[in-house]
Amino acid sequence: MDCRIRARIPHRWRRTGTLVAGACIVATSVAFAPVVAHAQGDSTLHWGAYDEYGGLSDEVDTPPVIGGLSDIVAIQSGNASGMALDASGHVWTWGLGLNGVLGQGVPGNELTNAVEVRGLPPITAIGEADDTDVAVSASGNVYGWGWNEAGQLCRGGTEMHVRPVELPLHDVIAVAGGGTHMLYLLADGTIEACGANLYGELGNGTLAGSATPVAVTGLPSGQVQGISAGPATSAALIDGVVWNWGKNDYGQLGDGTTQNSDVPVAAQLPSAVAQVYEGGDDRANGQSLALLANGQVYGWGNNGNGQLGTGSTATVVDTPVEVQVPSGVDITSVASGGAHSLALDSTGNVWAWGDDNAGQLGNGASTGDVLTPTIVMTGADMISATADTSVAHQG
Repeated sequence: MDCRIRARIPHRWRRTGTLVAGACIVATSVAFAPVVAHAQGDSTLHWGAYDEYGGLSDEVDTPPVIGGLSDIVAIQSGNASGMALDASGHVWTWGLGLNGVLGQGVPGNELTNAVEVRGLPPITAIGEADDTDVAVSASGNVYGWGWNEAGQLCRGGTEMHVRPVELPLHDVIAVAGGGTHMLYLLADGTIEACGANLYGELGNGTLAGSATPVAVTGLPSGQVQGISAGPATSAALIDGVVWNWGKNDYGQLGDGTTQNSDVPVAAQLPSAVAQVYEGGDDRANGQSLALLANGQVYGWGNNGNGQLGTGSTATVVDTPVEVQVPSGVDITSVASGGAHSLALDSTGNVWAWGDDNAGQLGNGASTGDVLTPTIVMTGADMISATADTSVAHQG
C-alpha cells in the first residue's frame, strides 16, 4: 500500500509553513468528542498503522511520541516508517525496517525510537515514496535508500539499497514521491522524474517507466512553488496554479474529466493556490488538497471515505470542491494520506477527517469514516500523512 508522500522542501519553502507543497484545511465537529493531545515541547508523534502490517497505535488516545528526536525542522510520514530532519542537517528514521527503508544496513524495526541515518552530508530536504527514502544535501546532491522497486532512485536499476547511495542528480532543492515514482525539483525550476509510469505519472508524454531521470514536459514557465505526488499522480504548483498529471479515474487531476494524462493539466481552482498535497491509497485511487492564497481549502479526486471534508462520500470528484472550514479558522498546512486528511491551523490545532479504520485520525475512536474535520491535537507546528499513518510535531 502506498500513498503520495510529502516533499520536504528547504527551509524557505517549509511545507508546514504557508508556501509550498502542503495545504491547510479545517472543518466542523463530529458525533464523538475529540481526544486532544497537549503540547509536550519538542516532540514528534506518529499514529495509525504501519501499512497492512498491523497497527502502530490503533484506538489512539494520545498519539505516541517517537523517542530520540530533538530540534526537528521537517517530518515525513511513510508507508511503514517515518522520517525527520533536525536543525543540524541529520536525518532520522523509525518504523518497520522493510526493504531497507530505515537506512541502517541491517534488518530490524524501530517502532518507538528514531535512529540516525549515517553517511549523509548536511541535509536540507527529505522525501519518501513506497519504502524508499530520499534526502537532499545543502549542496543540491541527492541520496536515497530503500526498496527502489521501479527505479525511483534514478540509478539505472531497481536494486534495493539498505544504506544511503548517491543519486545522479544535482542542483536539487526539493523531492516528492508517491507509489513507486519520485519527483526531483531542480534549482532552475525544471522537474526530473524516475520510476513507474503506468498512468503517465512521470509527465514526459509517455507511459514508459524509467530508472534514469526524465524531464517533466509541458509545464509553463514561472516560479515553481512546490511539488507533490500521489500513488499514481504528480503535481507542481507554478505561479499559484496547480498542474497535475497521471491517473485520473477518480478525478485526481481536478480538470473536470476522468481521463488519464501523461502531460500536465491545470486543476480547475477558483483562485491562486499557496500549497498542494496529493494523497491516495495504493495505485487504485487518489485525492488532493489545496490551500488557496485567500485561505479557502479545496479538494478533488476520491472521496469515498470523506477525505475531502465536504460532509459527503461522493466517490468521484473531478472538479475541486471547497472543504468545510469553520469561519475564522486560519489554516497553514494540510496533508492527505491514503484515505484520510490532516490540517494544521495557525494556533497549532491539528484537524483530522476521512478514514479511521486504523486509528490514523488520532481521535481515540477508530469509528470508521469522519466526514468533516475535528480537532485531535493542540500545540503542533508540522504535520504529514501517508497511507494509514499520520505524523505531527509539537514544539
